Amino acid sequence: MSGKSLTGVAVRAKSLEWAVPRPAGDAAAVAERHQADLTLGEGQVTILDGLRADPDRLVAEIRGATGRLNALASIGIPAGWVLLRVVDLPAAAPDELRGMVDLQVDKFSPFPAEESAISYELFSEREGRARVLLSAIRTEGINLLGKALQSAGLQPKRVDLNLLGWWRLLTDAGHIHQTGAQAILILDDTCTDIIVTAAGVPLAMRSLTGLDGLPPEEAAEEIARETVYTLTAVDLERTGEHLAEIAVWHRGGEFAETLIRQFQSPFDLAAKSYALDSLPPLTEGLIRRAADAGPGRLDLAPPAWHEDEVRRRSRARLLAVSASLLAVWVLAVSVLFGGLQYQKLKLARLDARMDEMKGPADGVRATRDRVLGLEQYVNRSHSALECLREVSDLLPPGMELKSFTYRKGKSVELSGEADAVTLVYDFKKEMEKSKLFTSTDLPRTFKGSGGNKEVFKITAALPGGSP
Repeated sequence: MSGKSLTGVAVRAKSLEWAVPRPAGDAAAVAERHQADLTLGEGQVTILDGLRADPDRLVAEIRGATGRLNALASIGIPAGWVLLRVVDLPAAAPDELRGMVDLQVDKFSPFPAEESAISYELFSEREGRARVLLSAIRTEGINLLGKALQSAGLQPKRVDLNLLGWWRLLTDAGHIHQTGAQAILILDDTCTDIIVTAAGVPLAMRSLTGLDGLPPEEAAEEIARETVYTLTAVDLERTGEHLAEIAVWHRGGEFAETLIRQFQSPFDLAAKSYALDSLPPLTEGLIRRAADAGPGRLDLAPPAWHEDEVRRRSRARLLAVSASLLAVWVLAVSVLFGGLQYQKLKLARLDARMDEMKGPADGVRATRDRVLGLEQYVNRSHSALECLREVSDLLPPGMELKSFTYRKGKSVELSGEADAVTLVYDFKKEMEKSKLFTSTDLPRTFKGSGGNKEVFKITAALPGGSP
């Protein structure tokens, strides 16, 4: 993703975790990470419940915890809030694939399309088929959360899934098997996310919620049963992949051990225990996903968010351009006014200086004119006789000179007739080679009244004159 890196915000049932990326270097490197547990009212299970019941109090609490970050943010929400389904679709361009996604979501979503935020994650494309994760959520909940975070100072830009943030961290750390099937359970907060993969590509993704109120044994049994059900539903025998591992990622405590025992009996499955704390924080996974967001990356932000951002950026650019133009205008007016004052002062000085020099200058000009006139009178090298002699020498046979007009110190004007127009142009070229004339001008030629002769007129400039 080009542009400014996004702050990662992981929204859990009753808490927020956020991480600010480093200002330079690796866009996915986290500079600082924070977490805040929020106080919900009686009967309120998630942050959404609290925002519906008492938004002002909860927004004030979020604002106090975040300290008004005033940053663009990629928001991760629990997968349990979203309808999810992994399907295979014909491989197609992003626009065509998006159309197929909308049709597929309409088949299983209970929400009207106009009240839903729909997106998809493209996992792989093989042999003309695309493996995608379909997702849908009511825009009411997203808008409620987005408005609360905006009131607290954040600027939500993307809406991602915490489940996909963990998937990114597991993939980057090399914990996803590229051969065989794998069941991954992520015990984070009050939910349990389940991912089933085959050859490193997800076959199923789902989230179990509402188990935190059960006794540990019952909750573990329910999670194990739902995991086995999911493995059965994806039909690993049809894919030809054997179950290589059941990986239980957790934050410690006895519950993970209880769950592993439930897989052993009664399901006779071996499960391995892994510590979530050995991975980078979830917010870093969200930041990494935001850094390479684009077509095929899940984003549940409603279209209105993007439209609002475009309007906000347009307003900011307009204000910046207006401020720049105003500054340029003020500077230009200042420079122009100052320049005019300086020019007026300079002109006044020059006028005064000119008045002082006018008398002597007039005298010098008069003397120069007399000298030039005397030089022209004395200098016989460009006299009428010399010019006539030069013209007579250059005049080729077939041309007859009818008139010769001499303007002393300025020009010589010739007119006459020629047997052919080529003689006229050759004559002009010869005159241009002469040292007596500085340039020649032949406006045009035309046929005489008899039609046999070409009438011409040539003006030749003398030194100091013009044709």
